[in-house]
Amino acid sequence: MRFTTADRVFVAALLHRLPSGVLRRMRLLVRPDTVLRWHRDLIAGRHAARS
Repeated sequence: MRFTTADRVFVAALLHRLPSGVLRRMRLLVRPDTVLRWHRDLIAGRHAARS
């Protein structure tokens, strides 16, 4: 499932109203590919910082 820009704006508006404690306990709505990309970017950034 892919979110449109309007979907993202709507979800952000809903989440904006929630207390921070509730937000910390919520699950993210992301695809596994997105998590893997975040991980690759994190590792690449760490490697670049060491070089």
